[in-house]
Amino acid sequence: MELCTAYANPLFMESTIRLNLTRVLEVTGELKHFLDLGAIRLQAAGQLSQEASEALIFAMADELEDHIRAMRDRQGTATIRDIRTWIRAWIDEQEAALGVKPPGNGDRG
Repeated sequence: MELCTAYANPLFMESTIRLNLTRVLEVTGELKHFLDLGAIRLQAAGQLSQEASEALIFAMADELEDHIRAMRDRQGTATIRDIRTWIRAWIDEQEAALGVKPPGNGDRG
């Protein structure tokens, strides 16, 4: 299972680790929730071009990846359970900002 990839970034002259966010979302069971949030954001944005829609989703993925990195940096290490908790918290924050109520009692498990 590959959750990260490393590559050399010629602008920084050091290796950069990129999360395979799709795989992380699959492993944590949060892919559907992320996609649902993307659909909500697209709907809230109104009529967008294909390029603008893609840009919105990629920006959302970048925001989530930044959130995961910040949480891991704060904690030092991370388990899949930690990452799942961080993703859920981020999605919940995004939904709250959009005025979306979580289904049921908020438990998505």
